Amino acid sequence: MQFSTLGVCVHTEDVPAVRAFYVDVLGFTMTLDIGWFVSLRHPDHGDLDLCVVRRDHALAGMGGPVAGVVLAFLVEDVHAEHARLVELGVPVDVAPRDEPWGQRRCLVRDPAGTGVELVQATAPDPAWLASVASAS
Repeated sequence: MQFSTLGVCVHTEDVPAVRAFYVDVLGFTMTLDIGWFVSLRHPDHGDLDLCVVRRDHALAGMGGPVAGVVLAFLVEDVHAEHARLVELGVPVDVAPRDEPWGQRRCLVRDPAGTGVELVQATAPDPAWLASVASAS
């Protein structure tokens, strides 16, 4: 499969709250707002569309609630982003922590309950890598 971009839609009962989260907290800009559907784009990543859709709208097209999505954003400094989110009053599900596979990450949720993971690349733990390799 080949594609030129990735579009992600967040389904919610509260379009304005979710729109505000992505605009005010994560720096997206609004490209279209028709009430039940909002299209967002980040100024640094113009090839990614993020849509917010009212879950119960007839044209949403999914036939029911959507679950199981986590949006992952690669950032330069997870600790700085965490501090900024806390300052903005965003509840944090998982505070920054280092993972042995080579990530520093923290997790929050948007107002629709969608998981938002902020990830910083780090060096993997050699002992962990060795243990995984020996377990294979």
